[in-house]
Amino acid sequence: MKDIRLVRRPNKKKTIRQQRVREHTFLKYWRVVRHYIRRKYDISAAELDMLLYLYDLPYFKKSDFNYYGSVMSWDKKRFIRMKQKNLIREWQRRGNEASLYELTSLGKTICRQTYKKLLGEEHISEIPHNNPVMKRETFSDKMYSDIIKKMNATRRTDND
Repeated sequence: MKDIRLVRRPNKKKTIRQQRVREHTFLKYWRVVRHYIRRKYDISAAELDMLLYLYDLPYFKKSDFNYYGSVMSWDKKRFIRMKQKNLIREWQRRGNEASLYELTSLGKTICRQTYKKLLGEEHISEIPHNNPVMKRETFSDKMYSDIIKKMNATRRTDND
């Protein structure tokens, strides 16, 4: 069935507009949430993508990490850097077999917060102490802080 936006009545000049109801709109603010999470936790976009990929895996091997990493820009030190940033840790060392790794509590928190912010379950803090974007140190932070305020206000009225 076609999704019609404009309907013209025969012999009439007036156009009737029909609003489409969207079932899912949680990605509307993906760019804003991603910028906030990256600034708050000082991680790259690739690291955030990797965390979100690994989030539902209780344990993973380095080959799982490299499998998803193959669709990202090549960075052979990403795994080591994520371990140093305390985002992943070795769960079990296995002699000749591949060791098992897991997300740390920090890595899981980042993923949980990302999902909650996208689903509108939590608003993004507008307090500069809790949100480095609200310090408005760069031009992009100024732009994002304005959008965060509007996003929070819109979501507050939607939930009321």
